[in-house]
Amino acid sequence: MGRPVCSPRLVRRSVHCGGRTGDSAMNDPEKPSPLDGLGKRIKAARERREDREGSGRQSRSYSGLGLGLRITTEMVSALAVGVGIGLVLDTWLGTQPWFLIVFFVLGAAAAFVNLIRVANQVDAARRRDEEGAERRDDGA
Repeated sequence: MGRPVCSPRLVRRSVHCGGRTGDSAMNDPEKPSPLDGLGKRIKAARERREDREGSGRQSRSYSGLGLGLRITTEMVSALAVGVGIGLVLDTWLGTQPWFLIVFFVLGAAAAFVNLIRVANQVDAARRRDEEGAERRDDGA
């Protein structure tokens, strides 16, 4: 470590490097390259991470709290839109409370349709994750 290792660019500019250039130090056959086996180690680390997170992807995507908040938000917003439209129409047409009642029911129906849609999406994602886990187990 006593002598500095100079780059070939500095050697071309006539800078004294003690007779060693970066190329000759890098190609030293006695030292193993630090990149030997790096690809294998990266692949092994990725496989270990996938094994740990295999079924955890769904739980991260749809945690209980996140799923509950999503469903609650969709239900409240559907009801709010229905009630809002009903109030505006009742005020404009002077038919209070009939449009409010009709659009409240329509908003509630839309909220339950959204609830069923989200539940089906979560169920389909869970099934895909289970099938993927079974395939990984069969292939191992």
